[in-house]
Parts: sequence; C-alpha cells; structure tokens
Amino acid sequence: MRKLKFHYEMQLDFTGDVTRHSFALRCLPKDTCTQTIKKLSCAITPLTSITKSWDAFGNPMCFGFIAEPHDSFSFCVSGLVITNSENIDHGELNHIFYYPTPQTTLTHGMEPYLALAEQQRDPVQKALRMSDELYHRFIYKPKSTNTRTTAQQALDQGSGVCQDYTHIMLALCRHLGIPARYVAGFMIGEGATHAWLEVYARGHWIGIDPTNNRIVDDMYIKMSEGRDASDCIIDKGVFFGNVQQKQSVFVKVTQEPLD
Repeated sequence: MRKLKFHYEMQLDFTGDVTRHSFALRCLPKDTCTQTIKKLSCAITPLTSITKSWDAFGNPMCFGFIAEPHDSFSFCVSGLVITNSENIDHGELNHIFYYPTPQTTLTHGMEPYLALAEQQRDPVQKALRMSDELYHRFIYKPKSTNTRTTAQQALDQGSGVCQDYTHIMLALCRHLGIPARYVAGFMIGEGATHAWLEVYARGHWIGIDPTNNRIVDDMYIKMSEGRDASDCIIDKGVFFGNVQQKQSVFVKVTQEPLD
C-alpha cells in the first residue's frame, strides 16, 4: 500500500486564436479496488464550465465548450491516491477484450513470442514470457511513432514508446485467446503519461507493464482503460481556426508517508 501524490499538466499553444472549441477529457483517475482517490482537483484554462460523465468503459470524462477566441488551452489535475495492488480486481470481463482492433492486429513477426508462450500453460506466464522477450527485442525510442501507429508498424520498425509496447502485447495476448485491455495512467517519477495492459486470467485482472518488463504494483495510478489507445485519449477536441498547435505534457508522481 502506498500514498501517491500526483500532478498532471497538459497545455496546447496555438499559433493564433481559435474559437468554438469543444473538448472531451479523460484526465481524472477514479476509485477502483486497487486505488482510492483521497484528493482530486482539476483546473481548466480558459475558465469554463464542464459537464462530467462516463464513457462506455466506465472512464470519467469532462466535456466543455469555449466560444471566445483563445490562443492556448490547458488543464491541470492533481491529487492524492492510496494504491493497494494486493486487492484483487474481480471486475467483469467484457468479451470485447478478446478481439483485435485495427491498432492491435499482427499478421507477421509473432513467431518468437508465440514460441515462448507455448512453453507455458498459465495465461499470465504466457504473457510475462512474451513481455520479457519484447522488452529485450524492442527499443524504447521517443518520437519514433505517433498516436496512429499500429502494433504491426511498431513491431516492423522495432522501436516505439509505451503505447506501442502495449499495443503489441495486446495483439499477442488476444491472438492466443487471452483477453486483455489497454490502460492509461501514471507511474511514480517525473515525465509523461504511461500505458500498460491488463490481462484477464485466474478469474481477475492482472496488470503487466511491458515497457518496464514488470508486474503493475502500487507505483501506478490508473486513469482509463479500453480496447486500445484510441479508447483512452486524454484530450480530444475540435475548434475553428486556421492554426498550428504545440502540445506539452508534464507528469510528476511522488510517494507520501502513509498516515
């Protein structure tokens, strides 16, 4: 069990004014059996009213609209979370997590991973062996992929970021009939958002982080889950304006003393 303090900032800077800006944010962690939200605050600039709801996967969402001209948009979320990975997530299995998506489909290059998985009988051990192989074969390389990169494209080039590690693992697990879902969130430390997967085996969900080749524990804070990264987009919006935009993200998670 750990108490984690987190701070997340996202800012969009535009080269000119935009108007009629509609946005949908998945930026709020929620209470689950493995994490309890003790404090939570969210600030959006320019200041506007928001509507809170949930998507089809139960992820909290904030919707808003800014009609006035503005040349930047930002939101900041911070809070305290008590994590306890010893609690078992017996959450319902949606059978949609058995099936590949366009971003999590592999047609070739799977053989080394499947050969290792076949040596194991337990689904979790299969996933862990494939994660270990991916960790040693794949190269973490920022900016080598983008949000639209598929698992096959990333595997072919042999490099990517946490989203790509996770998409490849989702494809491999689902190919073997192991249901798995994409998870977006934070990991202790400083940098950006993180992604990992959860497999459903032994009657419950088990988190695996292929980027760091480890089981997910109390060092992680979950924000959202879905079939792939497209279900967990943190900031999605449309606006009017002939501009270019630049995004910056900052995440910091630290451990606090337990009371």
